[in-house]
Amino acid sequence: MGDTVRAGSAGVPRAARALMTRRRLLAAGAFALLAAACDDGTGTTVTAPSGVSFSTLSFADVIESGGRFTYPFTVNTAGPVTVTLASVVNADTGVPLERPLRVGVGRVVEEVCEVQTSALVQAALTTQVTHLASEGAGCVEIADPTRLPGPIRFTVRFRHP
Repeated sequence: MGDTVRAGSAGVPRAARALMTRRRLLAAGAFALLAAACDDGTGTTVTAPSGVSFSTLSFADVIESGGRFTYPFTVNTAGPVTVTLASVVNADTGVPLERPLRVGVGRVVEEVCEVQTSALVQAALTTQVTHLASEGAGCVEIADPTRLPGPIRFTVRFRHP
């Protein structure tokens, strides 16, 4: 009886209560992270209709100095697309590059990525670009407008409906 607390816990053992509390805290933390990931940086939260499922994808590639790379994908339901430029390094040496790349999100029109939302960002592990995409052919574009010493290896993570 020493491991069970009866008042207000309906006879649930302490270990089980602690596990339930941790799960509630994890769920609350996950919700907070999800809400933060949908922030477009202006204080406005972009939300998707309930019941929308999301895909999280990562890709890595190399571009030459001043170059660009486009990654096409399909938006199954209109909603927020979030993009994170996770790393940028010199492809020859592996040395991290601290100057920014342009990260853009848009739609594919006649086999070209028509960027609708973009930002000049440095590598980080937080969402840097959020775009409200319509259903259809979408794209993420990475470009080097600052002519970093190349070739440049980058890694991107993005989430879309």
